[in-house]
Amino acid sequence: MQYFITTIIIMLFCITALAQEKSSENEITLSKYKTKPLKPFKSQEKQITAYADAPKFVSPMSLQILVGSQGIGADVKYGFLPNLSGRLGFGIIPVNASRAFSFSSFPVQGILSTRFSNLHLLADYSPFKSQSFRLVGGASYLTQGKATAIITPSGGYNIGSRSLTKDQIGVIRADVTWKGVAPYLGFALFRSFPHRLLNVNLDVGTYYISSPGTSFSGTALLSENDTNAQQFNKNMQSYRWLPVIQLNFNFRIK
Repeated sequence: MQYFITTIIIMLFCITALAQEKSSENEITLSKYKTKPLKPFKSQEKQITAYADAPKFVSPMSLQILVGSQGIGADVKYGFLPNLSGRLGFGIIPVNASRAFSFSSFPVQGILSTRFSNLHLLADYSPFKSQSFRLVGGASYLTQGKATAIITPSGGYNIGSRSLTKDQIGVIRADVTWKGVAPYLGFALFRSFPHRLLNVNLDVGTYYISSPGTSFSGTALLSENDTNAQQFNKNMQSYRWLPVIQLNFNFRIK
């Protein structure tokens, strides 16, 4: 029994030694076919060096305060690429105005109120490295767009021998409403993002708004206005362009 165990141990030792010898022979054979690592061409080396030395683009971010023809508002601007940025924001126009004027020497008091509010998503693209001129495109959603004009006589009026009070004459009211998506196209001047903290740039463009809804009505003697209402509606249907001239006070936050 002892002889049998000794024989097995000797056989295992011989098999192990033989396997190690084969492995070393394979390594020597493979080493003959090893090649040196390929070196890039000189032009490729220059490109790799240029890419390594080029400064990495860090996406800037800023907060803009808007003041202009579309009222006041704010948006957040983010730079996706050196020549491409996007804006998301809002604008509101709360205007009430009162003015006295006259029709054919008939004095009246006019009151105009305007309410506009919008959410806009715009993109700025600069075709030049200076970024002092940018093309701007996008769209706005008019959450509210309404203009109202009320015309009231300032006093009485005489028709022949008959005198009419302002209450007998009546009041005219005209309403115009817009709502929905309005595409925008324009351009921007001056630098998009400030170098340090603050800069000012300018937007010039226009929205293409939907056809408005209109109403035209009167009271007392001015209540019969079907013909005028039709003409007023026809005139307002062609008012589709809403121009924009706007200053942007740009505060860099990143």
